[in-house]
Amino acid sequence: MSSIVILTPSYRMDLERFKRLHDSVLRFTEPGVIHHAIVPRRDLALFQRIESPRLRVWAESDYLPQGFKATDRFSATAAKFPFIPSTLRCSAINLKRPWPPVRGWVLQQLLKLSFCSDSVDEAVIIIDSDVILVRMLSAEQFFRMGVVRLYENPYAIDGAMRRHVIWTKTAHRLLGLPEPAGETHSDYVGGIISWDPEVLRKCLTRIEEVFGGSWASVIAAELHFSEFILYGTYIRHFGTDRERSFSENRTLCHSYWNYEPLDESGVLDFVGAFDVRDLAVHIQSNSGTSDLIVDQVVASLRGNY
Repeated sequence: MSSIVILTPSYRMDLERFKRLHDSVLRFTEPGVIHHAIVPRRDLALFQRIESPRLRVWAESDYLPQGFKATDRFSATAAKFPFIPSTLRCSAINLKRPWPPVRGWVLQQLLKLSFCSDSVDEAVIIIDSDVILVRMLSAEQFFRMGVVRLYENPYAIDGAMRRHVIWTKTAHRLLGLPEPAGETHSDYVGGIISWDPEVLRKCLTRIEEVFGGSWASVIAAELHFSEFILYGTYIRHFGTDRERSFSENRTLCHSYWNYEPLDESGVLDFVGAFDVRDLAVHIQSNSGTSDLIVDQVVASLRGNY
């Protein structure tokens, strides 16, 4: 039987969301599935208080690539003083290449890559803290003839998605590919993403071959980067026919991406757009949506499906 683990980088501001996600993991995954959380060392005790036999909590330093130093305490202190430039509010430092410092967004991506590259499981399922499972997630959904599922939505990225376009160009450059041609590109970003650790290791090796140095140092120097687009781009251009044989254009997660809060007037439409093939709901944390609305959405979806 194929083996999977679930990975969620998080931190104290997302603790309650993480608890809700983990409760859904306990309810909607098989008993042998372990949920791994990677958090800043200052938040380690908070997350370790969650009593669960299927939760493993790691400090960021446990998976920081060699030569990197976590600076989360400094970052948390600096954030309290608005006059300190945002460029100094870093979450880690690459001692071999201190500038630019590693922002929290990039650090979380480095941790995902590092964790997965070390994994001995057949697939790592990456789920963020603001996702909640509402249907059963099983290993069989992420494998076909031994191949790990790739989320790939062709032609989904267009010129209006400026950040995605930049991420796509970055992935091509890191992998030694020419700048992507055309006005649309494939999207690989979603609320539930599965990676094959063996494929990821080959992807990171490709970066080191192109740049002649550590993949972590290369990626840490980027200001605009998507780990999901990097992985998908690698498979599309360098994967074997077998590794490319299981791709689907659904994220398996029904997402609310707006920055405005989802309110009661929008709940019915959001719930109505849920696809029976989805396994989870994602209402992004920075939308400011109330917990009451999130609970209403989850209760409705679990009741209907």
